[in-house]
Amino acid sequence: MKIIDFEDKIWFFLSDGNSYYIDVNCKHSFIGFNMLIQLDTAEFNEYQINGKNYLDSLSNDIQHYALSKYKDRNIKGEAQRIVNETIVKFLEINI
Repeated sequence: MKIIDFEDKIWFFLSDGNSYYIDVNCKHSFIGFNMLIQLDTAEFNEYQINGKNYLDSLSNDIQHYALSKYKDRNIKGEAQRIVNETIVKFLEINI
């Protein structure tokens, strides 16, 4: 797992081989949580065209619709643990 880009305290964009993920820091009311979403083909194509601007837009959409539109796409378990470890190591080195 490798971090490609990030927006501090908002999202991390990661790759694992040919798979791409965005980990978004969401807040609803007084509860904070992360959503890990694997980009589908259309989302990845949009990222290739619009880069970081698209990731900002996608993260806003995930934040707004986390509990409805993206609820079933949230990746948990081992993959989330690996992403969390990758982010912690990245932050220890870079921030």
